[in-house]
Amino acid sequence: MDYVIGIDGGSTKCLLKAKTLDGRTIATLTGETTNHSIVGKQVAQRRISRLISSLIKSFDGSMEDCRCIVVGAAGIDSPQDSLIVETFYDALQFRCSIFCMNDGIMALYAATKGVGVLAISGTGSIVVGRNAKGKVTRSGGYSITINGDEGSSRWMSVMALNHMSKWVDESVPKTPLVRKMIEHFHGFDADKLIQCSTALYRRPINPELALLVYDAAKEGDQAAVSIIKRGAEELFKVAQTVTRKLDFNKEDGFLSGMWGSVFVNNEFFTDEYRKLFTDQYPNAKMIFPSGDAADGAAAMALDYLNGSIDFIDDL
Repeated sequence: MDYVIGIDGGSTKCLLKAKTLDGRTIATLTGETTNHSIVGKQVAQRRISRLISSLIKSFDGSMEDCRCIVVGAAGIDSPQDSLIVETFYDALQFRCSIFCMNDGIMALYAATKGVGVLAISGTGSIVVGRNAKGKVTRSGGYSITINGDEGSSRWMSVMALNHMSKWVDESVPKTPLVRKMIEHFHGFDADKLIQCSTALYRRPINPELALLVYDAAKEGDQAAVSIIKRGAEELFKVAQTVTRKLDFNKEDGFLSGMWGSVFVNNEFFTDEYRKLFTDQYPNAKMIFPSGDAADGAAAMALDYLNGSIDFIDDL
């Protein structure tokens, strides 16, 4: 049975899906992240090999029947990164075409079929775009340590800690957000704040703190609502840059997509981002794609086989 594989190689997990040539899902597998920037090249290589093998084994498939693999990887941020990831998959010795690209570019195609702007906000954030002339660009996606990843879960988590610094200084009251943070950390004071700040030099912040911000916002906590709205505004500014670089502001109309767990799970954020974008660009059609990134990668593989994506090598 012929099939394709779509892979979402995110920063926190790796999601793989195998689909028949008519688009039916025959296997799904979730594993640990294969991002070489996080776990190193050797670990990433071993995990990729193990996950691919387990996926194919789950439906009694064979490598020879695989027709195409598309990989969207969070660790591809430069031509050198692309080469590294391609080496991982080339080592598996499939006979089919394998395309490895930044996960944002892959998601852009899944959302807009390759022409438009896509804002992604999950653990991190980035905005990518491609115009009808084939120009591809991206903005954002930089480390939270330089106040990047605007509007992402990581960003909101840092803003939550920033708010706690104000509570420690007794400049803000004990609102639902403060109470949730105290409960999460089993108590909170200046020493705990300094420990959290110091830990950021050694490891990424826990993006789950963003859920506390969202839960507090649902209870009417204005500080939490303010964090979420500011996050949407910061991500919109990044999207403005991509829109300008691709001259979409001069078009009669264009697609603007929203993708990622923050958009999916936080309606305050989504509503604010949508409003900011449509107010600035009334010629934009806002879209919220269904399916996940692995579905998008598999759809991209199928479109390649059908000859409807002749620009895949440029992505």
